[in-house]
This record gives sequence, C-alpha cells and structure tokens, in this order.
Amino acid sequence: MKHQNEGARAHGYTPGRPPQFVMPARHDPYRADNKPQGEQVCPDCGLVNRRGRWMRAQATPQAQSLACPACRRIADKLPAGILTIEGPYAFEKREDVLATARNVAEKVESEHALERIMSIETFDGRLVISTTDVHLVQAIGRALHGAFGGSLHYGFQEGDYQLRVNWSA
Repeated sequence: MKHQNEGARAHGYTPGRPPQFVMPARHDPYRADNKPQGEQVCPDCGLVNRRGRWMRAQATPQAQSLACPACRRIADKLPAGILTIEGPYAFEKREDVLATARNVAEKVESEHALERIMSIETFDGRLVISTTDVHLVQAIGRALHGAFGGSLHYGFQEGDYQLRVNWSA
C-alpha cells in the first residue's frame, strides 16, 4: 500500500519539515574560479584570504591588497539577495523586524564573513534589505516568517545570480 505522502517525498518534500527554496546552480560572478596564490587582504573591510577562504584574521606583511567579493558587490551596488518587507503589521513592528534581520545577519556573518547586509532602505512604503549573498537573504526571510508569521515568497532573476525574497505580514 502506498503511503499518502510517498509521492511528495519523491519530489523533495518531507512532511513535518519546513519547505526550503533551492536556487538552480549558477555561478556567482564575484567569486573566484580558482584560488589565488599567497595571501590577500581586503583594503576596505580587512578580511584576509588564505588558501581561497576569506576570514577574519591578522594579515601577514607579505599579503597583497585585493578587494573581497562582498566589498566588490557593495561598491558595484549589485546585491545577491533582495528582501522586500511589506504589510501593516511589519511596519507596526518595524523595530522588531529590523532587529531580527540584523541579529540573523550578525550570526551568519560570524560564521561566513562574506555574507552581510549591504543596505536597508524604504521605497514606496516597503522596507528593502539588500545582502551580499543569497543564503543570508534566505536566512533573514525564514527568521522573519518564523518569528512573525505572514507569507514568504522566493524568486530568482533568470540569468542573474540574484535571489528576491518577499515577506509580508
């Protein structure tokens, strides 16, 4: 006898587990295809690249200057993730919503130094949070949805390495 959710499991859905958006495989144009030789230090944020990994560390005197992918995205004003927040409840709880977003970003950045919030702006009655990485924007969206409810939607720009997340409450 076939279980009721057996077909759903075959398509990546597990009952009792929150659904997750999985972006199709794409190349992030800001990430290097190969690991640079030696050590680099970002002149803007001070991150150090050792063996292809950007981290918080003290640079050696031999380190070459090279902007990290996050600082390059910020300079180009080209976010990898855009979270749009709308709805009357979201604006009533604006300070709590922003505190939640910043807390998530702080936690994620402590583990992944290149993932950070680029900007928080208000456009046409909506809050818009731009991030340097698609994973951070997903994490903030999930945290807001978990803390405040509402609806959460994901979408990506065809041909771009950019994820758009919309949350409304």
